[in-house]
Parts: sequence; C-alpha cells; structure tokens
Amino acid sequence: MTESLERYIEYLGLERGFSNHSLASYRHDIEKFRRYLEKSGLSPDSLKQNELTKFLDNLRESGMAPSSIARNLSSIKGYYRFLRRSGETEKDPAEAISGPKIFRAHPGAMTVDEVFALLELAKSSYKSDDSRKRLAARDWALLEFLYGTGARVSEAAGTKRDDLYREMGLVRLFGKGKKERVVPMGKTAWEAVKEYLDVCRPALVSRHSGDCLFLNNRGGKLSRMGIWKILNKYVTAAGIQRKVSPHTLRHSFATHLLAGGADLIAVQELLGHVDITTTEIYTHLDNDFLITEHRDYHPREKW
Repeated sequence: MTESLERYIEYLGLERGFSNHSLASYRHDIEKFRRYLEKSGLSPDSLKQNELTKFLDNLRESGMAPSSIARNLSSIKGYYRFLRRSGETEKDPAEAISGPKIFRAHPGAMTVDEVFALLELAKSSYKSDDSRKRLAARDWALLEFLYGTGARVSEAAGTKRDDLYREMGLVRLFGKGKKERVVPMGKTAWEAVKEYLDVCRPALVSRHSGDCLFLNNRGGKLSRMGIWKILNKYVTAAGIQRKVSPHTLRHSFATHLLAGGADLIAVQELLGHVDITTTEIYTHLDNDFLITEHRDYHPREKW
C-alpha cells in the first residue's frame, strides 16, 4: 500500500496540480488509514464497506471532529478512485459511504434561488436591452464568472483572455501572492463569457485594454470597485434583501458545492486556500444550531 500511496500522491501533485499543503493533508489521512489496515490485517483490495465504516467509527470514538472525519473519508474516496482507474482494484468500499452530516451554510452565502434570480436577471437584461446590450453582456458574463469559478474580486479583475482555456473548460486565476491555480467553469458561464467576447468586448477595446478580460465602458481594466457597483445594481434590481459583495458569490460557490456533496479538499483547491482549516469554516456547526439541536432532541429537555 505504501507504493500505491506514493503513486497516488505523485498523481495528485503532477497531474492534478495540488498544492504542497493539500498533498500533505492527503498523505496524512491515507497514512492513518494504511496503519489501521496493517494493524487489522486488512488490505485495500479486500476491504469491505463495514470494515471501512469501523475505521470511521474509531476516528469518531477517538474524539476527532466531524469535519476532520469528513476530510479523511474524502481522502480515502479519492484514493480508491485512483486505484480503480489504474486497475489495481475492482472494489470501492468507500463509494456508498456518506460522511457525517456536518454541513452548515456559511453565514455570508446566498441561497441557490437568490443566486439564480441574480444571474437570470443579468441574462435577461442582456437579451432584452438593445440600448445597453454591450455592457449588459459584460455584466452577465462577469456575474456568471464569479459564481462559476469562486474567484476573488481581485482575481476576476486581473483575469486576461489568455487565462481562458475554452477547449478544456478551464480558467487560470492568480490569487494572493500571485499564487496560480486552474479551475473549471461550467457551460452556462462559458456561454455568457463567449457572448461577451463576441458582442461586447470588441466594441469596448481601447489602447488601454491590453489583454484584460473584463473592461469598463472606457475600455480600461474593470476595477474592483467597478465590479462591486455592477453586482449591487443587479442585487437591488432582483429585490435581494441582504448585503451582497463579490465575496458573497465566492462564499455561495463553496457553500453550494459542499451542500451538493463535493469533497472538502476539492473545494479547498478550487478556492485556492493554502490551509484546509480555512475551508472548514463552511462545515463548522454554529452555537445557535447546537443549542436548537440540544433543546429539540435531548430527553430531559422534553421531560
């Protein structure tokens, strides 16, 4: 198993481009799993689902936090997917196991309905408003880009046309400290960006444009403040009764992925977080929730 673990870590680093911090997290989790298998006289290719469940139970009984257990399971699931793709096993005991129900929406996140209302309004504004069609196309593309990639506002403002890999459906972002990461972007966002590049950007281009993806109405690079103003215009028009910033779309991106079952470490990579604990803020149970659960379900509270 040690050999396959090293090949798995090498695969994550070379082919998936995971950061050193993420690779260390994966190695730590799988090493713990390997020691358990050796101690129990088990092997990865013969492990049964109930035996893996017992391992997770041991983690819980040792006092490990639910978010950490979820991360361990996420690492094991990825390891078994690698083993199956490389033909080293036909079994995947982790496939049908769900992690602990630890998910709580980040307090700064929007609901899916709110995000969809915002994006559909931007799209319909582009489709119907001929007088401002060029800028409406940019606005729709920008909002889809922010929610589709989880980019920070500074990353969106700094994106260049050369950072778009349309054939592969990927976008290159430069985060804090110029740290580079490549993330996927969905088909709806690509549709919006393509419309913007075809309809709007050519008409905005000036000698100040360079290769910047998103331009202002004078042809210069769209600023962070400009992005805020565009977002707030559509938030107000959509009747969303909450304070929304570009970072709110980033929180919503992560929240909705985790709610749909995405792996915590994968979301860490998509967000460009150096430390997994930064991403774990999306999984921590808040005090109000804990109090409510205790009052609702503790036998003496019902007595």
